[in-house]
Amino acid sequence: MQSQILPSRAALVDRIAMQFEYGQNLICLVGNSGLGKSYLAESFITDKYPEFNKAFVKLGAHTKDTELVQQLLENSFRAPLVDHKLSLTENFFVLYNEQPCGPCLWVIDGARHLSDELIQELQLLAKKAPDTLYILATAQAPKILPEALDIHLEPLSLVESRRLMAMFFQELPPQEDPIFSTFLHESGGNPSILLEWQQNQHQLTLKSKPTLSRKQLNLFLGAFVIITTLFLVAVVYQKDLTDLLRMQRDVAATQVEELPEPTVLTTQQALSDNDRQSAEEAVAAQNSDDIQAVQQHDVQSILGALTVDHPTQGDDQTNEPAQDSGHDGATGENSEQVTEQVTEQVTDPVTEAPTVVAQALTQETAAENPEASGTQEQIETPQAAGVSEQSGDLSDNIWFMAQDSNAWTIQLLAVTDQAVAQRYVAQHKLAQIRIAQVKRNNKDWWFVTLAPFATLDDAKQARANLPQAVLAGQPFFKRIVQIKQQIQQSQTQK
Repeated sequence: MQSQILPSRAALVDRIAMQFEYGQNLICLVGNSGLGKSYLAESFITDKYPEFNKAFVKLGAHTKDTELVQQLLENSFRAPLVDHKLSLTENFFVLYNEQPCGPCLWVIDGARHLSDELIQELQLLAKKAPDTLYILATAQAPKILPEALDIHLEPLSLVESRRLMAMFFQELPPQEDPIFSTFLHESGGNPSILLEWQQNQHQLTLKSKPTLSRKQLNLFLGAFVIITTLFLVAVVYQKDLTDLLRMQRDVAATQVEELPEPTVLTTQQALSDNDRQSAEEAVAAQNSDDIQAVQQHDVQSILGALTVDHPTQGDDQTNEPAQDSGHDGATGENSEQVTEQVTEQVTDPVTEAPTVVAQALTQETAAENPEASGTQEQIETPQAAGVSEQSGDLSDNIWFMAQDSNAWTIQLLAVTDQAVAQRYVAQHKLAQIRIAQVKRNNKDWWFVTLAPFATLDDAKQARANLPQAVLAGQPFFKRIVQIKQQIQQSQTQK
């Protein structure tokens, strides 16, 4: 008997022998890889039936059928003459008739490498052998031998796992050791994994770490110097960048600086009669340029109109604003606005003067005639309202915005062509049809829906009752709050 075998495995060996004695001549030991099937089969053939003729054959991927037949018969008979043209059963009966072999025990390790022909031969011999013939095979999956009794080999328990390791390792860590305990649990009772334990690789070394060598110290020092240099370069670069940004802000502030008061006074003097005469002389000197002459004439006309609206008392009063008490406050403010706009643009080229003065006249006219501007706003407002009302009539957006946000809809169709949506509604004629109009990517979309439904279950029940033609479009459920959000987004895009 083999010296090292666990009690549970020894009990399984006895169980196999008992099954043979009960009349089951073909048994297959089933278990996952690494559970010790081969070791158990060797223990069985060694411990049981010492008076039998025994044959132990370990099959591989390259084992041929003729080799298996040769080994089985050679271990059962004395110097047999095997005819490879005959099957295993035929050879067995021929040799048995020549010289009876007595009871036999065959152990085949690796039944998955058996051919279908040999499986049938083994099943036939187990039934019709002229003498006692016990066949034990090992396999990783059940039902490899259809007529055999499958006995499953279970993994080891934690107690048996530690006991198995104690058979092969002289020193083991205590049960409380966390590394050893984790190893036992993760092995899953597989003997092949348990026997791969290497204690030296799972021990904690509490020795002090060796000191740094001179080479490592120099390496760390060089890295520190490099990092420090990069940091200093970054600081200098940041300082230069800050100075550059400050200079740019100073230049920008200088460019937007307002003109001083003397410049404004000079601008107002430009509206006097002397300046107009100098402007006429400049235009007369450039008679060849017709376009500039026309523009200068327009400037003179507009400035003349301004002079009429705001009369002056002599050449000495040109730089002072009008102090007429008969004018109301609104007219005085408008005059100041016109004067400021004209004075700000005097420094520009002559070609821009007509535009600047025209804008000033437009503002003054609007201030003097507020009723006209109000009428224009009233005229434009109804037109815009009409457009919005017209777009609202094409959909039920107002209805959707008034609904409960927690309600549900069934979306049937989403198109960018309103005519298609109208034809779809006219074709199917469903109740509770509601159309939402939204805007996506600057395109109008129409969502044809069935609404409202208080709960999702109501919507699902309504969807089940829809016609097959509607269900073919794969309608889906959608909350009204989502449609509200899309409508609001569309309004912001407009």
